[in-house]
Amino acid sequence: MGGERLPGAGSESVRLRGGFDQLGQTGTRTRCDGQYSGFRGDSDDGPSTGGAFRLSRLIYQLLLALAAPLLLWLGRKQDPARWRERLGRYPGELPQRPIWLHAASFGEAKAAGVLIDAIRSAGYTGPWLVTTTTATGAEEIGKTLHPGDRHLYAPLDSKAVVKRALDQIQPQLLLVMEVEIWPNLWAECARQQVPVVLANARLSESSMRSYQRYLPALWRSTLAKASLILAQDENIASRFSTLGVAEQQLRLGGNLKYAQPLPSDITRQGEAIRQILGTKRPVWLAASTHDGEEAIALECHRQLLAQQPDALLVLVPRHPQRFETVAQLCRQSGLSWQRRSDSKQEPVADDCQLYLADSLGELLPFYAAADLCWVAGSFVDVGGHNILEPASCGCPMLVGPDMRNFETINRQFVEAGGLIQVDDQAALAEQVVRLMPDSEARARLAESARQRLQGYQDVALKQAEAVLDSLKQSAP
Repeated sequence: MGGERLPGAGSESVRLRGGFDQLGQTGTRTRCDGQYSGFRGDSDDGPSTGGAFRLSRLIYQLLLALAAPLLLWLGRKQDPARWRERLGRYPGELPQRPIWLHAASFGEAKAAGVLIDAIRSAGYTGPWLVTTTTATGAEEIGKTLHPGDRHLYAPLDSKAVVKRALDQIQPQLLLVMEVEIWPNLWAECARQQVPVVLANARLSESSMRSYQRYLPALWRSTLAKASLILAQDENIASRFSTLGVAEQQLRLGGNLKYAQPLPSDITRQGEAIRQILGTKRPVWLAASTHDGEEAIALECHRQLLAQQPDALLVLVPRHPQRFETVAQLCRQSGLSWQRRSDSKQEPVADDCQLYLADSLGELLPFYAAADLCWVAGSFVDVGGHNILEPASCGCPMLVGPDMRNFETINRQFVEAGGLIQVDDQAALAEQVVRLMPDSEARARLAESARQRLQGYQDVALKQAEAVLDSLKQSAP
């Protein structure tokens, strides 16, 4: 089965065979030289066995030896009772022949939970052994594990430690989330004939250039040991191809972040907040703002007030440490304002023009409560923020010019008519003033976003099927 042709290095291109696109359309899988594609059996070095590879591996081992004391100290600081796990020393009985999933920290663990649930739904009934690097990741993944599963802290990527870990864990498969490329662990998996799958794989342009510049032979050899790489989008797949990943190792897998369900009571929470804000007045939201963006929102709001004097702007700063700075901006704005931290249940006064949402964990309910939102981080050198959250809450969306962190999904939503991207502050103010009194235009924008969002809902199941396919292909 053919796949999409993607741009590769230079004038070449790569065809993803048997892949599925970002909407999750599956295909077939190919074998290669008697082994599942990308699997190198007992090979130690993969395709790179020359002097460049041996030198790069030596440099890596030396750097790791220098960094090991600091890494172990940090691990002991996070969880003093369990620091020996980072040396591959595990007390008690481990699950028998589990899938070993590694998710470094909180974000990866959150996506991993979605994938684990999907793999269970697709038919896998065996145990899980999950490693994380951080305690926050451990706490998050603990919500997904069942009795008989086990969490451990990830082993240091030294030859002796990863061999000790694999000898004890004896996994059927190593499932790695996003971008955790560990040369010694992957090489030991190859020696022990344990397939490696990189799920929800991401690779930025800057990371790709770093891999090309520093120890390129080592990274090329390591990536060659992967049975399957499920890239989040076409650009990421192309970057992996540029690093030398073979076409039969690559599939487009979509992004599990987009498949994460909203809390079941988000609508109720949004309605409760809207009661506090006022149900009969227009309300718009400047969400996840950074330094300099609150001033943009305030200027837009002044123009809106000239047309709709009862309009309310809700400011939600991205970082809690800026709450007081933003509060000072509100004091200096000349607008009537209130802050949520003064009293969460106190209704907003009718003459209030500006509301500072200086609270934690309430962005989704504010999306659900607002008539329109501007997703910030897009007028400063940040690269934008997640637009799937407001889309899931049914909130019409605007973004600024810099959405490079969400380039593919931003383009897809703009093309579907579910997102308006503006080039400058004047255009943002123009759209806010145009949309706020036009409920039908806002409804069309939200509905187009909802329809586009539906295309992401099967990503988790399709990645799960690909992982289980890898497991079956590698079975004796």
